[in-house]
Amino acid sequence: MSIKSFFSPSCETREMHVDPALRTHYYRNNFKQVVEGLTKLAEKNNMAVKDINEIHKEIYLIGNGFDCIVTVSQISPIEAGIDFKINFFSAVGFGRPVKKALKLFKDLAEILNFKGIALHP
Repeated sequence: MSIKSFFSPSCETREMHVDPALRTHYYRNNFKQVVEGLTKLAEKNNMAVKDINEIHKEIYLIGNGFDCIVTVSQISPIEAGIDFKINFFSAVGFGRPVKKALKLFKDLAEILNFKGIALHP
């Protein structure tokens, strides 16, 4: 973790991220199953589901002091990639956004059928 990412109040995962732990995670689930899993994840982590956009395949979650936009990439009918954009409502993040993204990925792997990390570069 760099100094810039430590102090940043936001974190975004993507396919070719410098940090291998923050790369896109893939699951053997369709979009409907992913939405159900993210709803369970939100309940487990005391977050509220504010919006589910089925056209753009994005889910907006809000928690205590932060918000999270989950982007689902439907690769095939039975495979989905998930990325997070986490924003804390403070001037300095102190590594919290990265820790939150890693925790959400860990909790989501328990709910959905995990396939792998960064499979489609």
